[in-house]
Amino acid sequence: MILPSRTTSPTHGAFHPPTHAHPDEEPVSRTYQYRKVMKPMLERKRRARINRCLDELKDLMVTALQAEGENVSKLEKADILELTVRHLHSLKRRGQLVLKPEMSYAERFRAGFAQCATEVSQFITSATVAANAMQRQGPVDPQAGARLLQHLSNCIRRLEAPVQPPVVQPTVVQPQPIAPSGVARPTPVLPQAPQTQRTLERGLKRLAEEPIDVEMLDTKRVYPPSPPHSPASETDSAQSMWRPW
Repeated sequence: MILPSRTTSPTHGAFHPPTHAHPDEEPVSRTYQYRKVMKPMLERKRRARINRCLDELKDLMVTALQAEGENVSKLEKADILELTVRHLHSLKRRGQLVLKPEMSYAERFRAGFAQCATEVSQFITSATVAANAMQRQGPVDPQAGARLLQHLSNCIRRLEAPVQPPVVQPTVVQPQPIAPSGVARPTPVLPQAPQTQRTLERGLKRLAEEPIDVEMLDTKRVYPPSPPHSPASETDSAQSMWRPW
């Protein structure tokens, strides 16, 4: 049986592709195209950052665990994160997780002032002892050195307790017997203080224990010549003095 041939109508049977887009379809925006291109690139960069940080964290954890006696060589990403969390928890239990701030300006000033005061005390004490051993006047007057060390001691006491108001503590003077070859000075009694203030106290005691040779100081002391006395100078000074009447 021969079927009749099927004829295709040129208007109904043939497929013709559309020559233009659908009128309801919106055109693709440039923002969508940019996101479509950049999203894979940003994802690769994000993964690269994660892997780099995990590698650095792995090196840090391996070093920390080896210091604690554990030997870890191969770690996966999940192992690195888990060991990091465990290590941070152990530091938190030991109280070592809090970061210690750097030394403030006030603390650095106090440390520098204390060091300078210690150097001054050592210099004055050693210079006074050496001068008395050689029976000559030292580069620093002993009484002025004692007052300077007392002043530095008071300053350090105020710096150690900046919140509390400064309390002026009376100085107890203990008279000492006069030595045959010199004069002994009173020793100021200071309260208990830190290491720097104790160093200043030792310097004050050393200065107090070292006698001053009065005869030697009198022979070495140079007095400026007194100006000649004249009645004309008295008249000029009397005229130059201002009086309210």
